[in-house]
Amino acid sequence: MTKKSGEQQKAARGDAGASATPESLLPLRPTVFAMLLVLNGGDMHGYGIMKRLNETGGAGGLLGPGTLYRTLKEMRGLGLVEYTQPPDPADNDDERRSYYTLTSFGRDVVVAEANRIARLMRDGQLAEILGDPE
Repeated sequence: MTKKSGEQQKAARGDAGASATPESLLPLRPTVFAMLLVLNGGDMHGYGIMKRLNETGGAGGLLGPGTLYRTLKEMRGLGLVEYTQPPDPADNDDERRSYYTLTSFGRDVVVAEANRIARLMRDGQLAEILGDPE
């Protein structure tokens, strides 16, 4: 098991504060990365995020409401996402739904994580594990 840095420990507690950089939050947990990817496609309410991830398997398994909302709260605390208005208020058939949007910092973090994974692939570290695709 990898020991977390001080910044990662702060981030896990939700108190990364202004000193956080995108790189200080890496590597992301798969669920956080998957949720950021979904929100990169547009604003969405919590149930919609959960439904999308469960349909695609993007969270690595079934995502339940407890994990979803706990993770969204953590992501809000880190400044990755924030509440927003429904994209089309006429489509908001349940006023209790909270909609989430990716912040610019959240977008920077998801890009940094994607670049980190791309580097692993480019450097051959993942290719050794995955083998030749042909």
